[in-house]
Amino acid sequence: MCGIFGFQGFEEPGLLRRMANTTIHRGPDGEGFFEQGKYSMGMRRLSIIDLEDGDQPIFNEDRSLVVCFNGEIYNYVELTKELKDKGHIFRTHSDTETIVHGYEQWGMDFLQKLNGMFALALYDRRKDELIIARDRAGQKPLYYYHRDGRFIFASEAKAILESQNVERACNINAIDSYLGLRYTPQPDTMFKDISVLPAAHFLRLRRGDIDIVRYWDVAPAIQSRMSRAECLAAFDETFTNAVRLTLRSDVPVGAYLSAGIDSSLVVGRMREFNNDIKTFSLGFDSPIDELPEARALAAKFGCDHHEVVCVPDDLGLLPKVIWHLERPIGDVLVLAYYKLAQEAARQVKVVLSGEGADELFAGYSFHKIIQWTAIWERFTPGLLRRNLALPALAAVPVPVLNKLFNYPAYLGNKGKARVVEYLRHFGDRSLAQNYVYLRTLWEHDERRQVYTDNYRHLATDTLVKESASQDGALLDRLLRLHFDDWLQDNLLLRQDKNTMAHSLEMRAPFLDHNLIELAFKMPPGMKVNWLTDKYIERQYAKSILPMDAVKRPKNPFYFPLEFFYENPRAKELVAMTLNEESVKKRGYFDYAYVKFLKEKMDAREFVYLKQLYSLVILELWHMVFIDKQRLW
Repeated sequence: MCGIFGFQGFEEPGLLRRMANTTIHRGPDGEGFFEQGKYSMGMRRLSIIDLEDGDQPIFNEDRSLVVCFNGEIYNYVELTKELKDKGHIFRTHSDTETIVHGYEQWGMDFLQKLNGMFALALYDRRKDELIIARDRAGQKPLYYYHRDGRFIFASEAKAILESQNVERACNINAIDSYLGLRYTPQPDTMFKDISVLPAAHFLRLRRGDIDIVRYWDVAPAIQSRMSRAECLAAFDETFTNAVRLTLRSDVPVGAYLSAGIDSSLVVGRMREFNNDIKTFSLGFDSPIDELPEARALAAKFGCDHHEVVCVPDDLGLLPKVIWHLERPIGDVLVLAYYKLAQEAARQVKVVLSGEGADELFAGYSFHKIIQWTAIWERFTPGLLRRNLALPALAAVPVPVLNKLFNYPAYLGNKGKARVVEYLRHFGDRSLAQNYVYLRTLWEHDERRQVYTDNYRHLATDTLVKESASQDGALLDRLLRLHFDDWLQDNLLLRQDKNTMAHSLEMRAPFLDHNLIELAFKMPPGMKVNWLTDKYIERQYAKSILPMDAVKRPKNPFYFPLEFFYENPRAKELVAMTLNEESVKKRGYFDYAYVKFLKEKMDAREFVYLKQLYSLVILELWHMVFIDKQRLW
């Protein structure tokens, strides 16, 4: 696990060193550089595999190929044997060396051979070309800048900003997607002229020109014929192998453990290969906590268990967290993950996580809601919906409606209005639009209201692109949207940045590409079966977990602002970022609307609170990165 960086097409004395210093948290155990003519690249190393001889850059036998690598190739043992059998000579025992020899043997098809998470930079001296690439699910980030003949890449955008040739400015067009989605979809970033290399893509730089190619994709099966027994057998084999591979390490490996089924399955399978497991759970000392359930499960598995509690005073860490995230993510929950990683890093260098399971096996409530609504639309006459069902729903008191949802926070009048409008216009929207509507913090009309006149044109209804392929069942198409969007641009990014802030590596067995492909081959009923979400996981878990863990419904994990917002530290953040002078100076938002949101805090409705703090986080990002204020 490392941080990589480099540039081509220009000279800038000291830039490589500054990029290394900026990413030192990603790799405190060592560094390496390669400079030849117009190519310069380097890395910071976090030693996980081959602690003695795995330093980078790494070359092939005749030094015509050189690689800087961030991540882990879990199947490096098998690849090394295969490549040695074909005559390649290895000088290390590291997973990184399989990349240069794999490229020699298979060309760009070598990416298909890799099972792991990675961002890599490979320079081919013979062809005089640079290749950068990311893993299939986008677990490891990679940014680039390409303008005026200059090309710069890095694991973190802040390293690119170290160049005097890169303007430190906001990508104004990204503000609307941030408000609508809580993050900026790839390939855009919040920085002007800095892009994300999309997951499952490689970029080739030749003679100053770039071309970007997708090397892997997963398409929903048009008609799956797998039986229940076949699904269970295939899941068992594939998931067990994924856990086994992600445990390969020359340093201790722990695990994040919530009370949810995903991380519980990971820990349950870890026990087959390791009897000494440190586990880490997160709570808020609030009514939504599941710490007792996680504690009980850890005790059953005999784990050395640790608990992290996020308290209101921790809000003071938010500016530092945003510096590590590099982009605003409109959810204060990022702070809690920062603290969880901080504690885990004191005990281990690697943690396993259940990330990715919800996106593959339909673990979110909106997966079911969209399916049910589609059925309702299909079989309920339009007049009955418009003249009876919707007016009746609108008349239901908020406290009653709130009980129908498994979100722990208070739905409120704002949330109730969203539900009614969602149902009223479901048939008028595309799948992508309904998907966004159920998850958005700021609807289109609300974004138009909060903007000043100069920025109202930013508001758009097209925040997530509809998939080009309409093949497969509705649920599979929905999961495909979720996999390409929310997982890659939000969940995995916040986990990578928060873990690497503490030089901690996070691995996700559910994102083994074999398991991803299997998930999309399974019939939709193996994911959502009537009222049961993640059906295949729950059936499989019966042989591993206690029945209360198998049956426990998913409790959405969120930051309980309704319990924190009255804390002095929380009020300080709002006052510092959303005062009248600051809002008007930035110029994006109408202060009257911002003032309205601040006044609505006492309503304790989670939509208003989340909207307000999304603006707080956006302003903090500007203060940290555009104004270069050090707020911690």
